[in-house]
Amino acid sequence: MTRNNKIVLLVILVIFAFTLWVLLPVDSSRLGRDGLRLGLDLKGGVQLIYQADFSGNNTEDRQAYMDRAVLTIEKRIDQFGVTEPVVQQLGNDRIMVQLPGFTDIAAARSLVEQVGFLEFREVEKNSSGGMVYLKDYLSQDQLQYIDTAETGNRVFVTQGTDDNGDYAYKTIAFVSNIDGVITLTDGAGNPTDNVSLKTYGASESWIVTRGDDGTALTGSLLADAQPNINQTSSKPEIDIKWNTEGATIFDQIAARLHNPAGAGGTYSYQYALGIFLDDNLLSAPQLTSEKYEGRGTISGSFTLAKAEQLANLLKSGSLPMALKAPEMQEKISATLGAEFITLSWKAGLIALILVMGFMVAYYRLPGLMASMALVFYTTLTLAVCKLWPITLSLGSIGGIIVGVGIAVDANVLIFERMKEEFRAGRTLKAAIEAGFHRAWSAIWDSNMTTFIACIILYWLGSTAMHNAAVIGFAVTLFLGAVVSMFTAVLVTRTLLRALTGTGLANKTRLFTVTGGKK
Repeated sequence: MTRNNKIVLLVILVIFAFTLWVLLPVDSSRLGRDGLRLGLDLKGGVQLIYQADFSGNNTEDRQAYMDRAVLTIEKRIDQFGVTEPVVQQLGNDRIMVQLPGFTDIAAARSLVEQVGFLEFREVEKNSSGGMVYLKDYLSQDQLQYIDTAETGNRVFVTQGTDDNGDYAYKTIAFVSNIDGVITLTDGAGNPTDNVSLKTYGASESWIVTRGDDGTALTGSLLADAQPNINQTSSKPEIDIKWNTEGATIFDQIAARLHNPAGAGGTYSYQYALGIFLDDNLLSAPQLTSEKYEGRGTISGSFTLAKAEQLANLLKSGSLPMALKAPEMQEKISATLGAEFITLSWKAGLIALILVMGFMVAYYRLPGLMASMALVFYTTLTLAVCKLWPITLSLGSIGGIIVGVGIAVDANVLIFERMKEEFRAGRTLKAAIEAGFHRAWSAIWDSNMTTFIACIILYWLGSTAMHNAAVIGFAVTLFLGAVVSMFTAVLVTRTLLRALTGTGLANKTRLFTVTGGKK
């Protein structure tokens, strides 16, 4: 055995030991991952049902908003298609979210509700054009909106510092139309009174900012946001780009709100555009131009990390409307259950033993090497599934099983080529090299076909079909094909090369049923 082959064999053994350490015991915690993640059909999970909140949203095309909300939640929860959440519309204004493997409803809600509603607001004006403050609402005998043309809620924000001592905004009150009654609530949405909020009387009233046709400016109209360093001031800032509709609406708003003194003018909230995520003010940049033509820059006292964080929040996609607190939240049981899991493991183990038995019986010693490579394939694939992590549902397990078949097929191609070389009178070493060399083109072509099929399945599952099981199958099949190429071409080859320097190399009957005879 050559020195290079020894090194490769050592690397393979190290990887195999690592995969065993990751997998065993099955429910162990390794590198921050706790056990294999099972899908909703195998392990159960949490179900949440949300109702869309269209109050203050004048759109008539609610179905388009619902479709976009479902896609946004899917994208934000499962960016790589491996968690396999079920996100479906129920009725006209409800969205059901099923999260496999979750046993903590609070954690599940946290995951879903991080999908923030990004919107832009401006300070409310009274009939004289003056800014409206919380104290103006607290002084009313009967609560009513001051700018009656705007029917959306009012958000009141105070300034302070966060736990790290950094400058931060805090939402302290809302004025909202609840069941036809204008109601004052605190920052948590609970009923409150004028006395409790008197301290914050100087807080501005933020209302939804709209274009000339009443369309609200929301994060769904943003095309891109990128952090940047200003070449003149060397300060971090965020460059934003609107889509076509957003560019039109933004210019209409800028023409109305901009500071007539331009960039050198004194900062005032009356010229500011508040960026709100889930009713929390992130930033309030001042509009200094009456026209932006689809592009703009958010500047302020940002650190680079803050600028990157805000850019990510802006471009990561937001819901086109807010969601109310879930009207139903419950744990749901596995549809297939523990018995199915046990039977599946047994069936998989029996199938693997039968395949390995056939390989050994028909291909002898190479079949034994290929069987060892199959064990390596299985442990490596499951280890990747655990560390990624990939949710194992029926669909994704099917992808892994098909990957086993691909790995066996590659070994069959190689061994049949080797048999031909034996019949031609070549030595074991020459037959191994020629067999792998001549089988490689067929292995490469078949795996490229599999990769293309996986890409198409992933695209169909994530766009046209919106089916998590299809996405999971595509991901695990792609992974299985990659690992099978690695194990068939490198692991099996290295193990066979290790035999060439031993006395077994001269016993051709150990390498074919016919002993190399035609």
